[in-house]
Amino acid sequence: MKRVSWLVLLVAVAAGVAWLAPAAVSQPKVVKIGDLGSKVGVFEGYGKYQTWGIQMAVEELNAKGGVLGHKVEIISEDDETKPAPAVRKAEKLILQDDVKLIVGAVSSGATMAVMDVTKKHRTIHWNSVSCAEFMRTTKFHKYYFSNQPDSRMQANGLAKYIVDKMGKKVYIFYTDYAMGQSDGRQFKTAFEKLGGEVVGVAGAPLDTKDFSPWFGAINASGADVLFLAFAGTDSLRLMTQLHSFGMTKKYRLAGIDCFLLQQDLASIAEPMEGFVQLNHFSAYNPDAAMQAFNQKFKKKFGVDANIAAGAYDAVLFWAAAVEKAKSFDPDKVAEAHEGMCVDGTHIGRQCIRKDDHQVVMDMHLYQVKDGKNLPIARIAGSDTIGEAMVGKDPVAGFTWELKKKN
Repeated sequence: MKRVSWLVLLVAVAAGVAWLAPAAVSQPKVVKIGDLGSKVGVFEGYGKYQTWGIQMAVEELNAKGGVLGHKVEIISEDDETKPAPAVRKAEKLILQDDVKLIVGAVSSGATMAVMDVTKKHRTIHWNSVSCAEFMRTTKFHKYYFSNQPDSRMQANGLAKYIVDKMGKKVYIFYTDYAMGQSDGRQFKTAFEKLGGEVVGVAGAPLDTKDFSPWFGAINASGADVLFLAFAGTDSLRLMTQLHSFGMTKKYRLAGIDCFLLQQDLASIAEPMEGFVQLNHFSAYNPDAAMQAFNQKFKKKFGVDANIAAGAYDAVLFWAAAVEKAKSFDPDKVAEAHEGMCVDGTHIGRQCIRKDDHQVVMDMHLYQVKDGKNLPIARIAGSDTIGEAMVGKDPVAGFTWELKKKN
């Protein structure tokens, strides 16, 4: 009786295996990519739009058959806008989830911490929001790529316009962490090189609630222009307070590309009126390619796109490099990226410079009018990119000391 029971069981198991085998064979091959960024807090908006940009790119890739015949899946993680959680989440994405690409982070400090992880584990890493100059100098590694204009590119694009059109005396006010420090340093260098005078500098901690303690020094400086290097909710609070003190009328205002997303401008249109910044995207740029991209994005998500459009481009660059390499091997994919150019993007032609893996692209200067970022000049990417400085300390020889002019 026992012999018959075992025979029946074995037949049943064999039948089950035979039934399951076709299902297993029919399962599609999958490749995973990581979306790492701020999902809450000061930079929440940037992280949300980064995720959406990645999602749109992945859906388009999968609709065309994926990458190397693999369906692309996204795994999203919140880095809490802090280096330590960013490192933990990056390690998890690579070692546990086996992602072949990480896009992120949003904060410069978190991104630089993640670069150590992606270097260690040989993982392709794209940055589309962070802008500290260390990422293509002392922190650079072969698996890292960026299509976010870094602080040096932004400074080169902004400084000449400010000297020529806005004023020759500037006060630099920045958020006192990696991004703001970097933007402030690079702008000071570029502005003084063109003959402008920096009449004051100050840094405020990230997530400052009250900026008024710094306003006295600004008003006593004799500045014509305030150059502001903040982002997210810090920028909203700063502009509201500057306006309440009458300082948005007293000074001309300029700042970094991620100072405020277009989605935030309408709520503080009056304080932001006349604000000048350099950027590679605006929903209010009449350029046909930019409008086409924005319409596609808005149809999917119900809102205008913003600078996180770079996350969409990053995924497509990676996919093209994988197809070119015919492999997911990180060394082959990294090499395939180098020198790659893509035409027809929202900002036209984009090319990855081999020396430091920075994407060279044209950008626009924008000025806020009635809550809208409107283009006032186009800036050639070749005029802002600067020389490659891989391995060189961008802070060497720099000083915050003010150079008084007679």
